Amino acid sequence: MRNLLQVETFNELHSRSLGKNRDYEDILVVDQPLQISLKNLAPSDSSIVSFKIQGEIEVYSSANQLIDTQTPVPLKQTPNITLIARTFSDRLKDRSLQITFQDVAGRQLSQVQLKLTCLRICLDVDADRDGIIEENNPHKGDWQWGVNGHGAILVTTTDRDLVHSDSEYNKNNIKGLLDLKDSSFMIVRRVGSKNLPSGCEIYLSISQDTAKRICIYDEIDKSGYELIGSKRTTAKIKDTDRDILLAIKGLSYPDVDFDGMVEITLNLTKDGETIYSDRVVFRVAPWMMTPNTLPPITVFVSRLSTGVNKEFIEDLRKVVGKAKVQLDPVPLEFHKDDPWMRDEIEIGYTQAPGKFIHVVLDSPRDRGLDHFAKRKLIGSDFGYVIRKSRRPATKLDSFGNLEVSPPVTVKGVSYPFGRLIFGGTRQDIIQKPRRKLKVLRDFFFAQKIQAPLEIFSDWLSVGHIDEFMTFVPAPHPKGFQLLLASPKKCYDLLYRLRDEGHSHVLLRQGKQLYKKPADISVAEVLDNQELAHHNQRYQEHINWNREVLKEKLDLSEEDIIDIPALFQDDGDGRAETFFPNMVNMIVLKQHLAIPKPFGPQVDAQCQFEAYVKEVLEPLDLVCHFIDDWDPYFRGGGEIHCGTNTSRQPFAQKWWEIEPTFFKYS
Repeated sequence: MRNLLQVETFNELHSRSLGKNRDYEDILVVDQPLQISLKNLAPSDSSIVSFKIQGEIEVYSSANQLIDTQTPVPLKQTPNITLIARTFSDRLKDRSLQITFQDVAGRQLSQVQLKLTCLRICLDVDADRDGIIEENNPHKGDWQWGVNGHGAILVTTTDRDLVHSDSEYNKNNIKGLLDLKDSSFMIVRRVGSKNLPSGCEIYLSISQDTAKRICIYDEIDKSGYELIGSKRTTAKIKDTDRDILLAIKGLSYPDVDFDGMVEITLNLTKDGETIYSDRVVFRVAPWMMTPNTLPPITVFVSRLSTGVNKEFIEDLRKVVGKAKVQLDPVPLEFHKDDPWMRDEIEIGYTQAPGKFIHVVLDSPRDRGLDHFAKRKLIGSDFGYVIRKSRRPATKLDSFGNLEVSPPVTVKGVSYPFGRLIFGGTRQDIIQKPRRKLKVLRDFFFAQKIQAPLEIFSDWLSVGHIDEFMTFVPAPHPKGFQLLLASPKKCYDLLYRLRDEGHSHVLLRQGKQLYKKPADISVAEVLDNQELAHHNQRYQEHINWNREVLKEKLDLSEEDIIDIPALFQDDGDGRAETFFPNMVNMIVLKQHLAIPKPFGPQVDAQCQFEAYVKEVLEPLDLVCHFIDDWDPYFRGGGEIHCGTNTSRQPFAQKWWEIEPTFFKYS
């Protein structure tokens, strides 16, 4: 802060009118010390100085001692003074300080009359994160993580957060209580007098870059007009004799070009010069994913117009009901017969003190479900974000290729919200590699909270990690187990069946594939050397991922369960599933909706199902096998691909953690 009373002005007055009384008007900001050099004002170094105060002002000596204004003091003892006002003025020039200089004989040499208006310049936020906007919190201008940390938080809920999109954002007003519910707030405290001193103005300001990230709304009781936004970075505060409540909405999540920090300044200007500022800082809340171990709320599925998944929906409804969760079949108008609900969206959330909202991350695949989120989900409890690129999307950009682990601790480093996992490529393996779009990868890493890692999924035709991995809750110290698709385990079971005399038993019995009967015997599978050779290679790819996941999630072999699976070459050098892939399940508390594998039956029991029950039911999990052959498997996906689930948030708040993992992620 500058010294508001300019010494140069006094020197100029003194040189022109030595010995004369002069008046001077200026501003004193409440609780802000103002230093004045008496030495520069005095006509001589041997002067005696005395003070006379009118109104509430405190005067301190150079030694920071309160001055007794009844007693004159030698200038040499007090070459400087400091003024402080504790209250603001309700009318102009209601305070004054008279400074009189005398010689040792008591004759007056000169006198300066300071006429002061005291203003409060105070911008406040919820800096201690208790849901209440306290006055002038000393930490409102910075941000610190942790339970005892500080700094305000801003949530992003609008559909303005687009990248490379032609969509227009036309929302200059707050639309009622639902908009306010997810806004954060600031208060411009009463400045003082309704009429400011001549030449003085109060402005709220943000940087041009910040203007792309937030909107600030004024006059909330009068429809909430946009005060500051992308086309306006400053706004004059007109009402200075009352507190003003402002609403702030986030427009952008953290990203590669935005660290999530937002600075807002309240400026006092005089004749166009900023003479004092108050500053607050917000951090934009990250977008977060929910792992399978969190309680589900609603399961979404497309109700296809052909009726092909009618029975599937009813079977799924039974499982959903047992989990005491709601099933929401989506009508045709919102999906245009696009069955792949998981591939189009990922339902996460964002959170601030006293605020929680589900947020749909919309993938750039842009098929029939493209408008589902915006037309069906966005509302009082759902926000929206999308990332698009000028580069064309590939299958790896769908969100079957996105997962998050449950909370883990790796080499002493805690990841209390788990780690985001998405599939990529290995150029030493794949001739025409695909990788998830950079705008998506940048977005995931910019959220920081869930420390992403990339594994290898490009060996699959569809290229999604949900084809070979998932997490299920478990009554173990870690709280979960990793399930991995395993061709080796499948062959072990088939060899055992052959050795027990069941070579003739059929897989895929009674099903059609490529307009032909899909039946194939155990012996035929085992005799197919090309299939065995391919699956040996696919198992190597899964094993490579296994080792990465063990390292990055600190897993042991005891934390991993192999689930029988087979893959076959898709004709282009990548893999597709040979029978319904049981790993591609949805987890609803302890209930698992698993694709029915149509494995070899012995004594009327599918041996693949029997094995899965054998390894999962001791974990207090209930296996429900659902026939998804026609609606999903034949189209290249399974139950997880065709559904989506909203879940409750983590109990822990993201701002309460100590993010030591940032440097490790």
